[in-house]
Amino acid sequence: MERVNSRLDESFGFEKHYIRGKKKMEIKCGIALCIMLAMALGRIKEKQAEEMRSLIKPVQRKKEPDAA
Repeated sequence: MERVNSRLDESFGFEKHYIRGKKKMEIKCGIALCIMLAMALGRIKEKQAEEMRSLIKPVQRKKEPDAA
């Protein structure tokens, strides 16, 4: 849980924010959490589960053999 809180603060810019209102903050936090989950899901689908916590490394797609 601390990793998630840290990422929200630092990587997604919630440490120094200019958002006013609870509803706007809930929406922005929800979007940030969805992004983190989508990135982890992409890693799992690409069989890179060991890297699912990384926000920096790009997903390495495996080249598929040509059908020709």
